Amino acid sequence: MLGLDQSDLTLRIGTIAAISIYSAVGLLLLGILLLRYIRNHKDRRRQAVTEIWRPLLAECVVEVPETLPPLTTRDHLVLLYLWNHCYESIRGDARENLKELARRTGSDQFAKQLLHTRLLRRRLLAIVTLGHLQERSIWNELAAMLRADNAFVSLVAAKALLHIDAQAAVPLIIPVISTRKDWSPLKVVAIFEPAGADIAAQAIAEAACLASPEIGSRLIRHLAATQSQHALPPLRALLQKGLPSDDLLAACLFLFGECSDPRDVSTIRAHLSHPTWYVRLQAASALGKVGMEEDEARLIALLDDEHWWVRYRAAEALSNLPWMTPQRLTGLYDTLNTVESQEQLVSFIAQSNINAPDPAPIIPQRTGTA
Repeated sequence: MLGLDQSDLTLRIGTIAAISIYSAVGLLLLGILLLRYIRNHKDRRRQAVTEIWRPLLAECVVEVPETLPPLTTRDHLVLLYLWNHCYESIRGDARENLKELARRTGSDQFAKQLLHTRLLRRRLLAIVTLGHLQERSIWNELAAMLRADNAFVSLVAAKALLHIDAQAAVPLIIPVISTRKDWSPLKVVAIFEPAGADIAAQAIAEAACLASPEIGSRLIRHLAATQSQHALPPLRALLQKGLPSDDLLAACLFLFGECSDPRDVSTIRAHLSHPTWYVRLQAASALGKVGMEEDEARLIALLDDEHWWVRYRAAEALSNLPWMTPQRLTGLYDTLNTVESQEQLVSFIAQSNINAPDPAPIIPQRTGTA
């Protein structure tokens, strides 16, 4: 009898366990189906809002539509994403029309509410929107966000400040750049885009002078992308004050070469004999872009430098001089007395023969000795 009772108990426990497992699996499947339904519903709603508002945003290129549909909170979020995408895609008066549409729909007030949400993605959306709207009422809040723990928040806030008032924002942002190790130089250059190339170049150069040698040198190298001469005065002043680190010095020489301002030739020449090889390398490269005919001899001397890369860049710089021809390069080759100097020049002679209009190649014969 006891055996039957134990068997019955085991059967009951097994049945209960099986029912529990099936119930758990059923609830899990139901949860998955519910989540899929919710996601599909959101996607359909997002698509419906997009189909309504995208044509209206497109109309703003010409004028703001007179009649605008009502918005729920969820619809408004979709509109903000569409609005910012459209705003960044156009220029001129059409942007002013978009700003008018945003204010008529209450998007400025809605964005201010999102500014204090705990959801990071919505907070970032609010900062971007208010920056595009040039909303001055939140200036102090955005300035405080420059020190935010989250790097994304601080970077987006900096760009929003520059959208609102570039001249006033630059003095706030420059000191922050030197302290934020989580701001990469490439991102710093990107956030200054609203300020224009000249303001950006000067601001980044000033920030580079305040930053650590590692960060400062990387910032200076990115300045070449701005194509602005406004970056040069702060860097010239930095070199005149004293001896910067070798990394900063090399970066400055690189930028002097990229900008090719004749006023920097004497500075470049002065560092051709610098004790650090990569400083000499950058000086040689820069001289090939901004040097004069008298600098040919200086570059020839570097063909015997102890460091291979310096010899290579000196040969490249010689070949880049505006008056240099394949014939003249070959003539220089014949005057060299070391194998090291000859081997660097020969590849550039071959390249200049390929690019030259004269179809007859000039192939030098090695005459020097080590």
